[in-house]
Order: sequence, then C-alpha cells, then structure tokens
Amino acid sequence: MDLDQIEKLNDLKQKGLISEEEYQQAKERILGAQPQQAASAPQPHTIMQTNNYDYAMVLHLTQFCSWLFPFLGLIVPLIMWQSKKEDAYVDEQGKVVMNWVFSSLIYFLVSVILCFIVVGFFLIAILFVCSIVFTIMGAMDANKGVIKNYPMSIKFFDVRETARTQVVPNSPQN
Repeated sequence: MDLDQIEKLNDLKQKGLISEEEYQQAKERILGAQPQQAASAPQPHTIMQTNNYDYAMVLHLTQFCSWLFPFLGLIVPLIMWQSKKEDAYVDEQGKVVMNWVFSSLIYFLVSVILCFIVVGFFLIAILFVCSIVFTIMGAMDANKGVIKNYPMSIKFFDVRETARTQVVPNSPQN
C-alpha cells in the first residue's frame, strides 16, 4: 500500500500540484522516516495537505444543498472553492464542480423549454439521475486524489485531469 501512495504522490508532484518539499514531507510520513519529535509537533501545512481530499469530497457533495433551497447547490460549492482556491488540488476540484453546476443548469433550462413537446419531462428525470450519479462519482474520485470532469460536462473552466488508475490485486507491478 505504501508503494501506491508514493506513486500517487509522485503523480501529483509531476503534474505540479505539489512542490518538491511537500512531496518529500509526505513521502517521509508514508515511509515512517519522520523523526518522532517532528511528527508530534503540529504542522499546519501538513494538516492542510492531508485534509484536502476530504475537503474536495465535501465540495462535490455540497451540490445536494440545492435540494434544501434552490441555488444553494451553486452558492455553497462556490464559496468553498473560493475559500481554499490557493490549494491547487481543491482549485482543480472546484473547477470540476462548477463545470457541472453550470452545465446542468443549462441542460435544465433546455429541458424546461422542451417540456412543451413532452420530451423535456424525460430529460429532466434523466438529468436528475445523472446529477446524483455524477456527483457521487466525483466525490469518490476526489477522495482518492483523482481529478476528472463529470461526463457530459461543458468545459467552462480548464481542468488538469488525472487518470483513474486501477490496481489489480495480486498482479505483478513493474
């Protein structure tokens, strides 16, 4: 498992999402080579680095806030994204979420217009299901460190995507 984590860390470093110093600190933490006194001292940057996956996951899931109040699913993710935009990973995930929010809003408006010829009702139902599925998929990817636009998402913001890697159990790794 340590090898998988180091490979993901290396991918983040090569894509420019983390610095060399952040890479070395995280690698030491993974390998357990960090000295005891340094490990026990609070390190604000390290805490931020370990929590950004969880933060990005919640960022995706906040789209469901629109079920409580219209447009809250746009406002809450936007505020969360802007509050931690300096973190490169959260910034990319925020772009993914906003791409989908704006895309789904456009799809919804077109579907409402098409309700006059009945097909719009079906499109709204499909959009509702897609929104649930894509949001959950995006949250799971964000928690794993994967940056990927939702399917059918219009690219309003340029997103540096990462590949979804699949680890096959008991397979030899080169």
